[in-house]
Amino acid sequence: MALQGKELREAIKNTLETMKTGTFAVNNPSKIDTNFEEQIRDRLMTGFENWNKGYDVWEEWCNTLYEPDAYYNVHGKRMTLTEYKASMKQIMAAVDIQMGDFENIIIRDDWCSIRYSITTRNLQTGEISNAQTMEFVHFKDNGGDIGARVIEGWAQ
Repeated sequence: MALQGKELREAIKNTLETMKTGTFAVNNPSKIDTNFEEQIRDRLMTGFENWNKGYDVWEEWCNTLYEPDAYYNVHGKRMTLTEYKASMKQIMAAVDIQMGDFENIIIRDDWCSIRYSITTRNLQTGEISNAQTMEFVHFKDNGGDIGARVIEGWAQ
């Protein structure tokens, strides 16, 4: 699917190779024990790539990444998926946020914890800053073509 000249990445397969040669390094990955845990890792890698293509691509990706009734908690505020998308649209209109490398990816059963770098650029001033952030995410295994999708997430 093309959105404003940018291609939505449906899924990254073989993330072990992507982790070595792709856009995002994973410095301290946990051992993946199950197919479902592998699906979660695939969602993370694909999600970061889609985020970095801009809001419209990320919003389209949300239809695959999140359960329709998912919640996301950001800085202590619990939001529905619709509220989260609206919040991100407002933020991304003012600030370009680019996801960087994963410092840690820990996946166990249907939970993951990720710590990663971000670079932000204020679209008015051009000011650039770098930071690390952390998220905890709970996934649901839908099986079949749908696979792993986010039920609820928490970000700082």
